[in-house]
Amino acid sequence: MNPPNAGSTASLDTLPTAVPGSLRLTLVTHLTIAASAERVWKSLQFYEELDMPPPLSLRLFLPRPMPIPAATKELGEETTLHYAGGHYVRRVVRLEPPHSYEFEVIDQRFAKERGVMFMGGAYGLRTIDPNHTDLSITTVYSSGLRPRWVFQPLETAICRRLQRHLLAGIAQRALRG
Repeated sequence: MNPPNAGSTASLDTLPTAVPGSLRLTLVTHLTIAASAERVWKSLQFYEELDMPPPLSLRLFLPRPMPIPAATKELGEETTLHYAGGHYVRRVVRLEPPHSYEFEVIDQRFAKERGVMFMGGAYGLRTIDPNHTDLSITTVYSSGLRPRWVFQPLETAICRRLQRHLLAGIAQRALRG
């Protein structure tokens, strides 16, 4: 990823690892949506905003989000997101409508420590043609769970499922218009 825009504080490439000895991992998932980049941009949502209930796999492994009003898209904006058992605070560090929305997690507190820390993420939009947009979701997290050969495949599967759930919700909203 590129360095953040003026006035921002970090980039996903420069996020620190949460806990010494833990691994910093980045996952990216794409979906082509039959809509313009502007329409997809207006349809961006976060996990806490989705109209669709999360699938069982996410309900089992992720804390339950508390609904929030739609996030505004302003550089430097900080939003506190509440979950059953805790919260995290995200800050917008890159904003280039309708192409890029990037954020970092600046605080995270959960009653049950799960050994995985959410570090940040991004939405990237690439115009394929006037009526098709490639939407990518990037998730950056840190994990100290061991042994890695057991936990990394599970973390990857849950993260990919979350990304696919988000992509489906955004596509559904963009196609509804």
